[in-house]
Order: sequence, then structure tokens, then C-alpha cells
Amino acid sequence: MDKVHIEGAEARATSPEGKSAAMPLADLMGRLNPPRFDSGELILPDGVKAVRSDGPITVVIHETPPQMYSLKWIAGDSAAPFGAGAKYRTVRLALPYLETLLVFRNGSAAQPLTLSEFSECFFRVAPLESFDDELLYPALLNCSKFTPPEGRPLSWICTQHLNFASVNREPTPARRLRAGFRALRHCLLETGFNHSSEHHEGASWFGESRGVDERISTVERWQEATAKDPLFVLEVPWLKTGLSLGQIVERIFKNHGAMNGAAWTSATLARHIFNHKPVAATNGRKP
Repeated sequence: MDKVHIEGAEARATSPEGKSAAMPLADLMGRLNPPRFDSGELILPDGVKAVRSDGPITVVIHETPPQMYSLKWIAGDSAAPFGAGAKYRTVRLALPYLETLLVFRNGSAAQPLTLSEFSECFFRVAPLESFDDELLYPALLNCSKFTPPEGRPLSWICTQHLNFASVNREPTPARRLRAGFRALRHCLLETGFNHSSEHHEGASWFGESRGVDERISTVERWQEATAKDPLFVLEVPWLKTGLSLGQIVERIFKNHGAMNGAAWTSATLARHIFNHKPVAATNGRKP
């Protein structure tokens, strides 16, 4: 059985095999009882529908109503599928309800609420009214499908060019929340839509969705349908996740090791100590 010894300002764990590790007691207590995010004195960005926290993770659920967007989409004659050599054109597309799940870490008392690399995006054809409402996969090039999906986001927003260090240097949780929201929305809707997901993760949800409705089978047809009726996107049978908002949020918590009310034991405490290391956000392609 793992043993945990606390002396002064340090907690030390020893495994049955004799392996030992230590961490500051203040850090351990922060992991056991991290600051739960609530709006408090914060003014949340317009469109935030709900906020849920579990252990070191906070998920901010944002909804954008159906509307038309001018998107930078990879051109049909682009010499490169992504990267510096890619060629783009502007397309005018209608999107249905856009559900953005911003994932923040809040396990540090010194710097709560820092944007993680694991945010996700989904569609709906009606506004969210309950955590029991099902989310739909988004037919977007920069939302990746991982294979296999276990332990990975279901619909990962590509954040290759998001400057996490800049966002997380903001001095207060309120400013980090707003800076993270702006940066993530920029990555989702304002950077170039290309075929990087197909190359790096195996598929994009645009590629996976092209067979669901003739009107979105190509970006050109999507543009034509938008010009005729921007609200046609509320009639498209977008790919179903088979999961509710609540189930997807719980999946995010599980992927990040949230405790979900589990009983604390010496083994639980020891795991936190053995796993203790500074958390550094990355700008890498894969989360």
C-alpha cells in the first residue's frame, strides 16, 4: 500500500516498491481542493450558457446562434493542403448553432483558470436548454476527428497557432477567460480552413460530414445553399454524436483525470504526488 508522509511544508509518497516522490504541501492541497470556478464578480462573455468544474478542470459552454460567416477556406487549386504554401479564398457559409466547449485548468491556487489545449466544438439545430440535449459533429475542416477517440477530444479545435503563453500570462482569471475566449474563437473561425486535420489526426469533421446532405457535399454547394436560404443549416441531418452535452462534459473531465467525487485514500494522494510536475501549455499540433 502506498504511504503518504507530511512533514512541515512537504508531502512525500512512498510506493510498496520503495519508489519515493515529494511535492509542496500547498500544491497537494490545491489539487485536493482546487478553486472551483464560478462567475463571482466576473462578467462572462456574451453567449456563455453554462460553466461546470470538476477537480482541476473547468468547462465553459458557449453558444453562437445561426448566422453567416466569411471564412478563409483552402482553394481548390492550392498547391499545398496546409502550411505556408496553402492558397485560400473567402467563402460565405451559414452555420447552425455553434457550441464551443472551452476547457480550462484550474488546479493552481496561484494561477487558476488557464486555457488548455483540449477545447472542442459542436453543432446543434436548436438552442441548448438542458445538459441532456444532444450535440452534433461540426462539418468544419479545422475540427479534428481522432481515431481511436479514447482519451482524446471528440471534436478538437485545431489550436496550432494559438499563443497559449500570451493568453495565460493575463494577470487575473477574468482576463484569462476573456483572452482565452477571443483567442480560441479566432482559431476556430478566422484562421485558414485547410486539410491539416486529415494529415495530422486522420480526418476532419467536414470530410466526415460531406455525405449527410447534398447541400453541404462541397463548399461550393454549401455557399449556393446559403445564398438561397441561410437557415437551411437547421434542416441538415448533421452527424450525431449520440451523446448529450452533459455526457461530453463528463467525458472531458474523465480524460483529464477529474475525481468526480471519488473517495480520497493514501493511494489517491500518492498518485497526485507521483504525478506532480509543472504544467506547461504547448503550441503543438496534437493535444
